[in-house]
Amino acid sequence: MDNDLDTDVIKVTLDGTELYEYKFGDTRPVEGGFDIRKQAQQFQISEMQWATYKFQAKEGFKGMETVEIVLTGSPGDGNFTDYQKWIFEIQVK
Repeated sequence: MDNDLDTDVIKVTLDGTELYEYKFGDTRPVEGGFDIRKQAQQFQISEMQWATYKFQAKEGFKGMETVEIVLTGSPGDGNFTDYQKWIFEIQVK
């Protein structure tokens, strides 16, 4: 099912524990929202807050992290569908 999703790849370069925020927008489906499907491994913060993704690397970490976020929703009938996927490729220097 994931192969049919519109997918955006977002490349990010951060210095150390610099905080990164990505705002998706102000709209959400009636039911559902943004879901982290693949979580980072080396983080202090890697979370969704409403329609904003926040990431901060673990102290001392240098390298690459990959995070996948999917927008899932339903028109109110409980039948959830994946609408779009974002892949964050985060390089921490």
